[in-house]
Amino acid sequence: MTQDALGNLTGTARTGSSTTGTIEQGFVDGSSIYFVIAWSDGARGRYIGSRGSDGRLSGVSTDLAHPTSQATWYTTWTF
Repeated sequence: MTQDALGNLTGTARTGSSTTGTIEQGFVDGSSIYFVIAWSDGARGRYIGSRGSDGRLSGVSTDLAHPTSQATWYTTWTF
């Protein structure tokens, strides 16, 4: 994931399996983060979260095709 001077995000994502994705849109505002990932299996998810004091990102994701389907997410890498 990279961020430009305006706070816009681009990059790729990977789950614990072989599923990969591309960040279609995203931005950072202070410690808050928002992005949409188009996954290789055809799903698209919206991710909203924040950067914790430990440097990890975490939040809530929503399947855009099934908005009632939500899950929590977190990164294992620090930012």
